[in-house]
Amino acid sequence: MPQLRRMPGFRAAKFVYHLVRGVESRNAALLLLRPPDGLYQPYGTTSNDRYPEIFQHVREQIGDDADRRILSFGCATGEEVFSLRRYFPLATIVGLDINPHNIRVCRSRLRKIKDARIVFSVAGSTANEPSASYDAIFAMAVFRHGDLNKVPSPPTCGHRIRFADFDQSVTDLARSLKPGGLLVIRHAMFRFADTRAASQFEAVFSLDPGENGPLYNRDNRLLPGAVDPEVVFRKIA
Repeated sequence: MPQLRRMPGFRAAKFVYHLVRGVESRNAALLLLRPPDGLYQPYGTTSNDRYPEIFQHVREQIGDDADRRILSFGCATGEEVFSLRRYFPLATIVGLDINPHNIRVCRSRLRKIKDARIVFSVAGSTANEPSASYDAIFAMAVFRHGDLNKVPSPPTCGHRIRFADFDQSVTDLARSLKPGGLLVIRHAMFRFADTRAASQFEAVFSLDPGENGPLYNRDNRLLPGAVDPEVVFRKIA
């Protein structure tokens, strides 16, 4: 494979392969053709009720009423948002995704159920979200890149994702969260504990990381054998 990557036309051939392979692959290929600022994971693999233990824990911690606001950051085609609605029947739920195609799918699905308290928008960051406006923010399988999930793990990740961008993203997620609110990060390839924002939080829920893929440090270098079970973090009031 390394020899193939150096051959003339390899990148173009790879693009065409993904373009014709299927809807998801075609969508990722088009996104990677001109990667927008803020892109981490170009592959939109998702499923309904993917994290029931986490969703239930957050529901038990923050409750549910009309004043609750929840953000699904990197919502893909909406499965997470519609799953969260079953745990939070009364809350306002916002889904943000960097991929316009994903948001078109979300809005098409939303029109069929006519839920006025679900909102979808195209965004790769929370820069336009008000400060201290959410009770819970979910970033599930967002801060990673599928091309790094291979054996052996690449020794560095900066050619795909960078810790500095992750640090900036979670700093703004923290700004958007209310004091006492919950930040939920699952299947990231960086550790939240390494970020500047971590000092504002306490870890309150952990899980077996499972097939998380490699972890990288602040210098974008591989942390061999490292695991990170921490998932839910409470913003210290």
